[in-house]
Amino acid sequence: MRKNTFVQLVLASAIASFSACSEPANNDSQAQEESAVAALDVRDAIADPALATQALLEAEIALGSAVKRMCSSVLLSGRTQAHVLSTELAGATFASMSFEFKDDIVTASANGLTAQALYRPHLGCTLLKDISPEILRAQFNPALYPAMPDTPAAPWPLGDQVELPVQLDRVDLVAINAAVDQAFEDMEPEQNIDTRAVLVIHKGRIIAEKYAEPFNADMSQLGWSMTKTVTAALTGMLAGDGLVHVDSPAGIPEWQALGDQRRFITLNHLLQMSSGLEYSEVYTAGSMSDVILMLYTTGDTAAYTLNKPLAQQPGTQFYYSSGTTNIISRINRKLFTNHQSYFNFPQERLFSKLGMRSAVMETDASGTFVGSSYMYATPRDWAKIGLLYMQDGIWNGERVLPEGWVEYSLTPAESTSQGNYGAQIWLNAGSPVNPDDRPMPQFPSNMFYLSGFEGQNIVMLPDQELIVLRMGVTTRGPRPIWALTEAVMNAVAQ
Repeated sequence: MRKNTFVQLVLASAIASFSACSEPANNDSQAQEESAVAALDVRDAIADPALATQALLEAEIALGSAVKRMCSSVLLSGRTQAHVLSTELAGATFASMSFEFKDDIVTASANGLTAQALYRPHLGCTLLKDISPEILRAQFNPALYPAMPDTPAAPWPLGDQVELPVQLDRVDLVAINAAVDQAFEDMEPEQNIDTRAVLVIHKGRIIAEKYAEPFNADMSQLGWSMTKTVTAALTGMLAGDGLVHVDSPAGIPEWQALGDQRRFITLNHLLQMSSGLEYSEVYTAGSMSDVILMLYTTGDTAAYTLNKPLAQQPGTQFYYSSGTTNIISRINRKLFTNHQSYFNFPQERLFSKLGMRSAVMETDASGTFVGSSYMYATPRDWAKIGLLYMQDGIWNGERVLPEGWVEYSLTPAESTSQGNYGAQIWLNAGSPVNPDDRPMPQFPSNMFYLSGFEGQNIVMLPDQELIVLRMGVTTRGPRPIWALTEAVMNAVAQ
């Protein structure tokens, strides 16, 4: 059977480059792309309507994911088109695509098919799905977005001043800097590890920092599923305001029919990834999994998931699901009277408090934050989220997260056998009956971390007052974060 380049492209790109998985596991994109090459020829599919429909769906995913990444990388992060094309969109699988930038709309085209994304200041890029540009623009007035307070002339994290130390008591800076350098080197032959930023923070001070060109301290980067922890933090604020209740049913209108067991799904079930909803967070070639369909074929990411049936009784089984996070985002949005006040909320209550001048949460076409996957910020601003959790939700003497929210977030979900997940954050707590039976025994049981697709990580080690951040695009082989974190941990005296 003949192979068509574009069908190869749609399968490979949909799986290998544009998912939002944050499972702390390794993806072999080369194997995925090799599998994708076995895709059906569009010309052969024409004779079979089902195959033709699948080919069009694959094209929709490929174009949508590509235009979304190009739009955000260029118009939000300030990267060049050439750099995006040579990295995330590199290779023969993307040879058929072209991109056009016109005012606030970016268009991706291939073989007569197109996909578009619209850019809005403070909100980044949104796929134009089931909505017109005019309606999307009308959701938000940038002039009504809250201004960020002036940054004080002070050391990070309260200000922007960073002076790396040359010597620290009881800290082996030589070993730490060597480990930072090593994190930019391939761990396997021809891995192309593509580490873009590393920060090491000790006692609230940046003690090591490195970037790969063209990235720098002022360039925002995509956190993928590290966004989930930010969504949880915002939810905690709403809980502190008395607007949501963690242990109460989620109250989704679509679940209220008599006999619908989804009525009993609580906000806690959603936060702890134990809703029981049928969902596939899968990244194998040709899977057409829910996470991919949710992000790239619909304009309402929450609606996609909340329409799923139950697969298990709520609260009984842990299953990582980006879809449930977007249901949380929808629950939060319904508390606001209009899109503008909802869009302003993260800036007013979180970003401005922490001085996160670069932070941007992106929305879907329905006007709901894609809380599972789409937040951009500089590495220094991303690190402030980890520091906020390390400080029990207190920032510069002010309580930002309600009392008890961090403790709740870091309490293992009962549905996890090794205590590895809390409320939208990864843990290392271990089995309830045997704390030594934990996912990463080389690290303390109170270590916790944020994790995003392609190797975005912020690791917190409370006992040593350490935070280790790594960002990049690693699609194959082991992630560098764990070797880096272990080396840094061993270089700081207990």
